Amino acid sequence: MTTTAFATVEPRGSSTRLALIDAAEELIADQGFRTPSHRTIARRAGANAGLVNYHFGSKDLLFEAAIERRAERLASAWRNALAAARCHPRCSVEDILAAWWAPFGDLDYPVDGAWGNYLCVVVRLSDAGEGEAWYERYFGAIDATFHQALVEALPGIDEADVAAGYRYARTLFGEILLYRCGKTGGSCRPRGFRDDDVERLFAYVAGGFRALTRSISISAD
Repeated sequence: MTTTAFATVEPRGSSTRLALIDAAEELIADQGFRTPSHRTIARRAGANAGLVNYHFGSKDLLFEAAIERRAERLASAWRNALAAARCHPRCSVEDILAAWWAPFGDLDYPVDGAWGNYLCVVVRLSDAGEGEAWYERYFGAIDATFHQALVEALPGIDEADVAAGYRYARTLFGEILLYRCGKTGGSCRPRGFRDDDVERLFAYVAGGFRALTRSISISAD
């Protein structure tokens, strides 16, 4: 009796599409969003350069596809880490910042190197022309949850100040994470930074949030 395997047949071109996304992810992790060209991406994928536009319409849409593919995995990791932090009777600013950092805590993924590449792609979003729009599209909902958790941990703080502090925190964390990605080169190691400085980083940023609440109370007196 002859059996067919239609259920396992991939749609035409799907393997090439995935190869292009893989290549874009690797190249962005290594070089950022500005450097990879159609030709470089296609060469890494073992494909023709014209297939970038054929499958995605443009290089930017390919980049967005690379962000979208694993976005729910990262958002879920953030949700779980933040939920665990908020279970503490007194969830602190440091706990919330540690929850944001948690998915990036170990960027050396020997078993899942593609995931490590993806985390570096997310860290590099600030360099992309559409980076803020992409971040908001795929991570805006979980960002709002972190924002609310910070508001609750800092009674009396203005929500605009929380939003500003959160932006500053993401920028500072991003600088450290790029170094930890191993993508910036040894000369770009933040001066004086040590690998055990992460806890100090949480305390430093949390101190900044608390200074915002103090400045508000002083100005109100």
